[in-house]
Amino acid sequence: MTVDDRPVISRQRLADQVYAVLRGQILARELVPGDHLSVPVLAESLGLSRSPVREAVQRLVVEGLAVEEFHRGARIAGVDADDLADVYAVRGALEGLAAGLVASRHDAALLAALRASIADHGEAIRAGDEQAIIAADQAFHQAVLDAAGNEHLTRALGPLLGRAQVAMLSGDLSRWPRKALTEHRAILAAIRAGDADAAAAAASAHVRAVLARHQGLG
Repeated sequence: MTVDDRPVISRQRLADQVYAVLRGQILARELVPGDHLSVPVLAESLGLSRSPVREAVQRLVVEGLAVEEFHRGARIAGVDADDLADVYAVRGALEGLAAGLVASRHDAALLAALRASIADHGEAIRAGDEQAIIAADQAFHQAVLDAAGNEHLTRALGPLLGRAQVAMLSGDLSRWPRKALTEHRAILAAIRAGDADAAAAAASAHVRAVLARHQGLG
């Protein structure tokens, strides 16, 4: 990376901006599974000290987009079939819990956020914009998790959403987005109706369907 190619980084909350740059490169597949996230190298390429870069890399690790290896530092996370099945088993239970919790709260702001993410998802599909498709998909799930208002649930489910994002990046984005959009609409309908059981069931069924698609079964 030359000086002219460096992303523009302001002096306010450098770690947040470095995180945004790295996350954007992951979504754009400029950083791919297995790529090493060397703090010294990244700091030099961005023209920054190591501290904000280290903080940004650790945030990627916490979110499941990167993994840290003993004595080797961090690297972009990959997808292992067995690990993915385990991740989605837990994710399905937790997403069902989150959807059930918010369904009983009649949260108008949440409904607006979910409708917006669904609209963005549909527009991204029509435009064939892979980054926007993934962003809209993640926005839907993150909105439900945030609205659940349970810190322990957030700590448990947050990193799994990151791992799901890694799986999406490795998959065939020509196949799953329209099916996912239909499933999101079913979750929204149950939440809007205030039916906690139906919302939990729809969210869990969606996660199972996503896993089946990753496995080539759906």
